Amino acid sequence: MNLTNSDQILIEDVLEKHVLFSKMASLIEACEHSKNTMVGIYLLEKRQFLYCNLRLKELLGGCCSLLRDSGWDFWYSLVDPDDVSRIKGAISDFVTLPYVQDVLTLKYCIRNKLGKKFFVRHELLIHQMEQRLLAINYIFDISEKEKIEHCFRGPKVMQDRCFTKQSTLVISPREKQVLQLIADGFSSKQIADLLFISNHTAVSHRKNLIEKFQVKNTAHLVKRALPLLQ
Repeated sequence: MNLTNSDQILIEDVLEKHVLFSKMASLIEACEHSKNTMVGIYLLEKRQFLYCNLRLKELLGGCCSLLRDSGWDFWYSLVDPDDVSRIKGAISDFVTLPYVQDVLTLKYCIRNKLGKKFFVRHELLIHQMEQRLLAINYIFDISEKEKIEHCFRGPKVMQDRCFTKQSTLVISPREKQVLQLIADGFSSKQIADLLFISNHTAVSHRKNLIEKFQVKNTAHLVKRALPLLQ
């Protein structure tokens, strides 16, 4: 396992229990051997990054210690100014109690401290290990894909008229229920009552749908999602 002494000391110090660290060892070894996926492990209880693998360290340009010391504030400093408010809100909701979902997927642009720009797909998954909750961050460099896709993109007005992503977009049965109720004009509070879920969960479903469909508000969400409801 390719861990520095400081990495190991930090993880042992934060996790405290030797049994948990032992289980973490196999997880970290798998992360270190990943050639294409950047991985960061965040301990929800301590609100602290425990670890980032070699590929993520390369993307950060050697600034992994800043991620551990400053946490999400450092990560947000890398995000494109046009995206930072959206990304900060989505991640903050995801890693704050109560945890209303176990998966979050985002796409945005970052620029590392060396000035290099990347388009990334960022997936966060919550896992439990020895009574500890870990948010595993999988980060994929999709810069080349974005360059190719850019060649197919017309003017924004044309994109709105010819939007076809919803034909391949995957949403859960619960999200489809929420989407139908949104289209029917129900508020988040009313949706929560109808589906016997918390208001916070209903609000989170609405935010996630807006993110998935890459729209700015509920009205635009309903317009773009309409083919899925017919």
